[in-house]
Amino acid sequence: MKVRKFARRPEHSAVRIAARWLAAFAIIFIILVLPDRLDDMDWPAFARLPLELPVIVLALVAFTGRLRGLLRGIVVAVLSLMLIFKLANIAAYFGFARPFNPLVDALMVPTVLDTLSKGAGMAAAVGAVVAIVAVIALCIGVFVWATRVIAFGVPRIAQLPVASFAFAAALLGFLPPLRTTATWDASLFMRDQAVAMSQSVEDAARFRAQLLEDPFRDLPAEGRLAGLKGNDVLLIFVESYGRSSLDNPAYAPLLRGTLKKFDAALTEMGFNARSAWLTSPTFGGESYLAHSTSMSGLWVDNQQRYVQLLRSARGTLISDFNTAGWRTVTVMPEITMAWPEVDYFKFTQVYTAPNLGYKGQPFDYVTMSDQYALSAFQAHELAPDHAPVMAVIGLVSSHIPWAPLPKLVPWEDVGDGSIFTTARTPETANEIWRDAKRVAEYYALSIDYSLQTLMSFVTTYGRENMLIIIVGDHQPMTFIAGENASHDVPVHIIARDPALLAAFEQGAWTAGMEPGASSPTWPMDALRARILGAYSQQPQQ
Repeated sequence: MKVRKFARRPEHSAVRIAARWLAAFAIIFIILVLPDRLDDMDWPAFARLPLELPVIVLALVAFTGRLRGLLRGIVVAVLSLMLIFKLANIAAYFGFARPFNPLVDALMVPTVLDTLSKGAGMAAAVGAVVAIVAVIALCIGVFVWATRVIAFGVPRIAQLPVASFAFAAALLGFLPPLRTTATWDASLFMRDQAVAMSQSVEDAARFRAQLLEDPFRDLPAEGRLAGLKGNDVLLIFVESYGRSSLDNPAYAPLLRGTLKKFDAALTEMGFNARSAWLTSPTFGGESYLAHSTSMSGLWVDNQQRYVQLLRSARGTLISDFNTAGWRTVTVMPEITMAWPEVDYFKFTQVYTAPNLGYKGQPFDYVTMSDQYALSAFQAHELAPDHAPVMAVIGLVSSHIPWAPLPKLVPWEDVGDGSIFTTARTPETANEIWRDAKRVAEYYALSIDYSLQTLMSFVTTYGRENMLIIIVGDHQPMTFIAGENASHDVPVHIIARDPALLAAFEQGAWTAGMEPGASSPTWPMDALRARILGAYSQQPQQ
């Protein structure tokens, strides 16, 4: 018996074609109007007519043969890049309060993967790369499908009307009333990405010239930092210690209260403090940009400049102190692998996680407590009758995710750090990150812990011949710092010797540990010049 084949009804075929064509149309529409910032992710953003859409439809429908194939390839490539750049912009604005730069930020990929591997493990880092590649491949496949449907899914009899309608829509976008809703934003966005890459090339040339212009290159060795002879100098960076921590009402009562206690404890022990603000080159992360800016005296605000600096012979505070006869030391507890940067900075001694001897449990992403890092530094470098030390120390207990947090213990109990396996808050990062209020609370508690630890360290181990500079490296991420937060961070100088403070502050700083609204503000790249200018003997003319 023959099986009768039923012919497909024409109306079913037409509905299927229309549905596929509208789906393809919608995919391209969404990519074109998708905002590149979370703050702009609302319904009005999608209630616009992207004029690129009728142009794309016109190009894919009106042309035939090889030209159509070429245009399809161009459209797929541009849409793929647009999606990648927009998602990257969303991440960059969320994390660092700045736009994504395709040329510069591509250099950050190894750093991002290293950070992810430390926080979640190497398997997670590899999984993230595989997932990103898979998503990109899937998106490209979707764009290939969408452009194919638009190019070949329109019946020949309808191609001319569709092309005519697309051409008319593109023209009407320039006329009222569509002018208010029609946009070329997608084209302008891609233009801005191209401009950013072009500007990065120009910036690289400008920075290359700045690397050769060291105003302190000819400062005589015998006069360099002569006013600090015999003194230990500690430059201590506190992770995510930004101006918002002292100005935002959510954090200020706790942290300003701690600074008042800090100031009182210093006074009782015979120390004096001065405070001000520095403007950091980075926001929300990339602490190494703040470190290198402070030490080089150059504005290192992106990965490209950082790489250029490391490849240069530019002098830094470290080379300044090396030349003047100090033992230069760095304590970077968050560095867990090889650190090529030391070849540039040329510290006498480098302490990173592997050689700090910590035996306790890590604090999620954070390798060890600030107290242990400072205790290890004191044990290794501040023995009685030691040679003068210049140390750059990075404190990281206030690094995201801010849980669990260590507890301050008596210094004699720190030992090899095993105590911090239990001397910690019980909450895990997974627990507190379910509630935005608790995240903000723990951010403040993490900064408070770092300040309390510093207060205890200075009052326990501080000496007559010691200058301590405490600097926030950058503001926390935007969802903690708040919208439109500045790049300012607190800076404090502490010493027992009034002459050391007087030379550095020159009457401009705010007395005590609390910077206020009227406290002076300098860019962070001014720190090297201020130190050299305050404590060096200028050559006689």
